[in-house]
Amino acid sequence: MAPEAYTLKSAIDGWILNEIDAQIRERAAQAYHKYQKCGVKGARRLLVTGN
Repeated sequence: MAPEAYTLKSAIDGWILNEIDAQIRERAAQAYHKYQKCGVKGARRLLVTGN
């Protein structure tokens, strides 16, 4: 799977657990960083939540 698929899976896992948007975003950022090695701070800037 591409790293982006892991990011999506991580976000969906958070959604299933009824996490708030910020928790889901952080979970996805951590997953993205794990595979892309871009730094968590950089990964957070790539992802958005909300309306």
